[in-house]
Amino acid sequence: MANQIVLNKIPADASIVSILAPADTTNGSIVTLGDFNVDDDYGTYDAAAPSAVTDNGMVMVLTPTLSYEAQYDENDFTIATGDTVRAYVPSVGMKVSIPVANITATATVQAGNYVVPTTTVKAECKASLGSEAIAFVIDQVVSINGVSMAELRCIIA
Repeated sequence: MANQIVLNKIPADASIVSILAPADTTNGSIVTLGDFNVDDDYGTYDAAAPSAVTDNGMVMVLTPTLSYEAQYDENDFTIATGDTVRAYVPSVGMKVSIPVANITATATVQAGNYVVPTTTVKAECKASLGSEAIAFVIDQVVSINGVSMAELRCIIA
């Protein structure tokens, strides 16, 4: 699964946290923050799939896909269960691009539809909104480095 990301528009005061990735995490996953791990060296939070789409404390995984090995590119990057990864607290107006493959396509992933949390770590595309605590509208779908990417703009946070 592709994991490249583009941080199109992130506020200067954006809240970024380090989390321990739950199973099946990819860039664009939406998870709920758990306990702060005071005893680890990195200041991480536990994280899990949301128990409901109305959960408070949800964040989006948007971790850099840097590789220091020449034979790998950003699409070879994977997130293993328990890895320390970067997650952003959504704020209205922030824009990010994530791979279309990392979104459950309940509705077609296209401009004007919405990307919202589910009770799994994988975000979902829907044609209309419900009672979700966070939501992104798809501004456009583009190809970046040969990967179909959805440009998301946060509209509810």
